[in-house]
Amino acid sequence: MTKKESQANLFGEVADQTRRRDRIIDFATGKLISDTPEEKNRQIFERRLVEEYAYPKSSIDIEVPIRSGNDFIPKRADIVVYGDGNSRDPTRNAYIIIETKKQDRKDGIDQLQSYINNTTAEFGVWFNGKEIVYLHRLKAPHAFREIPDIPAKGETLKDIGLYQKKDLKPATELKVVFETCHNYIYANEGLLKERVFNEVLKLIFIKMVDEKSASPKCEFRITDQELEEIESGKSNAFAFRIGNLFERVKREYHDVFGQDERINLKPVTTAFVVSQLQRYNLTNTPADVKGTAFQTFVYAHERGERGEFFTPYPILQLAVKMLNPSDNEFIIDPACGSGGFLIQTLKHVWDAIDKGRSDLGPEARKDVKIKYARVYVKGIDINPELARVAKMHMILYDDGHTGIFSTNSLNSFKQINEISLKSGAGDFQPELFDVVVTNPPFGTKGKVTDKVILQSFELGHKWKRNLKTGEHEKTQELVEGQVPDILFIERCLQLLRNGGRMAIVVPDGDLNNYSLMYLRSFIKQMARILAVVSLPQETFVPHGAGTKASILFLQKLPEEELKLLAEQDYPIFMAICRKIGYDIRGRLCLKRNSEGIYVDENGLPVGSKEQAAIDTDIPDIIKAFDEFKRRHHLRF
Repeated sequence: MTKKESQANLFGEVADQTRRRDRIIDFATGKLISDTPEEKNRQIFERRLVEEYAYPKSSIDIEVPIRSGNDFIPKRADIVVYGDGNSRDPTRNAYIIIETKKQDRKDGIDQLQSYINNTTAEFGVWFNGKEIVYLHRLKAPHAFREIPDIPAKGETLKDIGLYQKKDLKPATELKVVFETCHNYIYANEGLLKERVFNEVLKLIFIKMVDEKSASPKCEFRITDQELEEIESGKSNAFAFRIGNLFERVKREYHDVFGQDERINLKPVTTAFVVSQLQRYNLTNTPADVKGTAFQTFVYAHERGERGEFFTPYPILQLAVKMLNPSDNEFIIDPACGSGGFLIQTLKHVWDAIDKGRSDLGPEARKDVKIKYARVYVKGIDINPELARVAKMHMILYDDGHTGIFSTNSLNSFKQINEISLKSGAGDFQPELFDVVVTNPPFGTKGKVTDKVILQSFELGHKWKRNLKTGEHEKTQELVEGQVPDILFIERCLQLLRNGGRMAIVVPDGDLNNYSLMYLRSFIKQMARILAVVSLPQETFVPHGAGTKASILFLQKLPEEELKLLAEQDYPIFMAICRKIGYDIRGRLCLKRNSEGIYVDENGLPVGSKEQAAIDTDIPDIIKAFDEFKRRHHLRF
């Protein structure tokens, strides 16, 4: 049999197994199982058992029958981790039992305790994807207590929390961990969501500062003994240690945290969050894992009522890849929100550094990357809390946060520069940047009416059409109010040097409403239109806004060059994005073949949804634009 025939048989077997849309392959056992809401959480925890707790797949089984009391038909434990030895009998060799539920289910802890009581298991976990409980079986019959965590392979209960930094492992399911921490605080502290968010962020920073300290021993930790002492009120050593770490955080990141800030959680709540994070090395966790977790966490807490603070990942990817920023170009997002465009830019440039500087070692390449982040990347947001979140987001990617500050990007350049210098972000002047990329707030609810601001913008004035020339001309009369997205188009052009380029998300009305012909006339007078990509209706609906939008790509050029281009009737790249990668409810859309089987980027069948490619035409649009640039000699 040839290699090609073997591959065909393999893919044929996978296709036969996955022909039904509700079947997936179990991560630990390889069994074919039904894809249910509960199953998603079981697969998450199986992966954590293997990748984070180091249990081999061979020691894990699912749907294990366990007879309880007088039950004629045994119930089935969701996951059983067996102890050392070859026995697969839970009454002789069970070590940990895990009960998984779908989100929002609260039942099952009694059932878990029953499983443990009728086996040799010492530990149990109850998990519904949002909340988690760890149990230790005591010597007294039917007695349990909650513990900070379960032991990893080779550990005992006493080892939990006594970690050296060399023992820490990258996180695989960080998004779930962040959400679990949030839900515990929200349920046990009675805080508003915004305050919950801030408390979690403090502890994330404490964790990262501890990881980067000189001591080989972890101070960000909670042991089982310490948890007992907290619950009994015998000791406050844990709270004192974490408080000291936060004082260090405030010294190192004085531009992020105020000196009067404190941890506003009960010690037992802080202990829970620490227990969820202490096993991980966040510094070495892949940037994409941290970024996805953080961005999802931010979206759930910080988005504005129109979704103006959150730009979906496919849009970030599309805009940055089409702009193609390089490591010697200054870039800014003047409405940066939580920093999504800036992070995507870092990833894009850093990937280019890795590919282009293979002559440098890993540490030397890292130095080049950090220099780029600190020197070339800037961000502004009018909301000081969001600017702080963007700083934190950048720090998760190993820095670049010093270029971010809070002010109104529509203020005078003199005002902006004063705040930029005061914040440590450096000098800020017009025509300073090579690349601008942004998704400003848009809509009619929040018009700018400040006459001082309107006066400084041509688009803050009324325009009229010259009947003789057919061109639109600015008048000296101010409008009563102007939507911010229109003013942001002009501000972005003001920020660009000649030859610089920009991408801005705008409502479709800016591009086709008859009443806004003057806006389009202004754009043509100021810049070359590189591209317009129409986005599907569902792009912003899951994120709180239903406005149909497009991405407008412009290049700022001198007036004489623009006149020459206009005479040539220059080409503009136009594209319609029909598949954004998720549906109107925000659910991920994955690629399937004609038989409904999940496939990868090459159309080959895969064994599970996690391996399937996202169903989007954004990569095709990026590829088509690259060809357009080559054909028309656009060099960037």
